[in-house]
Amino acid sequence: MNMDDDLERLAGKLRAAASGADAGDEAIPMLTEVVEVPRYDRSELPSTLVEIDWAQLAMRVRENVLAGLLGRADALLDAQLRASLQAVIGRATESLAADLGTTLEQLIRDLVARAVAEEITRVHDEVIRARGGAGPGAG
Repeated sequence: MNMDDDLERLAGKLRAAASGADAGDEAIPMLTEVVEVPRYDRSELPSTLVEIDWAQLAMRVRENVLAGLLGRADALLDAQLRASLQAVIGRATESLAADLGTTLEQLIRDLVARAVAEEITRVHDEVIRARGGAGPGAG
């Protein structure tokens, strides 16, 4: 992968993050901000402009700027991911609470129906015993 691919990947990340929530906008540098790049020692610099390898210098500056932006993009993506996960977890929690409510309601209905049936059976049996054991078929 070359430097242009890295820049395109970074630009894609920044575009995708910018189209989402505003949670991490401070991580994207504004056009008015100064992007800090490492300074170079005098010993690294050529003595004349003719000696400068402009392609190498451009690549070095590009790498430094890219590294700085990628560090900021990670912070932005972390904030975006956190916000997205909170929304997903919130929806899952609401869905789970609704499912639990429905299940609990059905369980209570079943328990009450069973308890009523058992009580009716018990009362029926007591009435039969009180009448001397004659059941509906005895006669």
